[in-house]
Amino acid sequence: MPENIIAAEIEPLPNKAEQTALRLQELGFQVLHVGLTISVQAPQSLWESFFKVSFETQEQPSVEPGIPSTTFQRAITDNLQIPDPLQSSISNVFFVEPPIWF
Repeated sequence: MPENIIAAEIEPLPNKAEQTALRLQELGFQVLHVGLTISVQAPQSLWESFFKVSFETQEQPSVEPGIPSTTFQRAITDNLQIPDPLQSSISNVFFVEPPIWF
């Protein structure tokens, strides 16, 4: 079974976006876009080992009859740590959850 791929937005410190994106790539994260935030994705195990975040399976019910609910991995960020190699370049990490369609 393939491992869950988890997406997140990394908020870099001012003037650190490009440097942070390169470092994240070196560490095994896939950088999707660099702007005000850095859009990245990585296997769940990389997030868990590097940022000390955990995940739980969450079900998001559909608001429309006949449309199935969505299951996703929700980040538990209580113990999230920005590791030493990135503390001087990352302000925050925001995990993406699926949208609610109406």
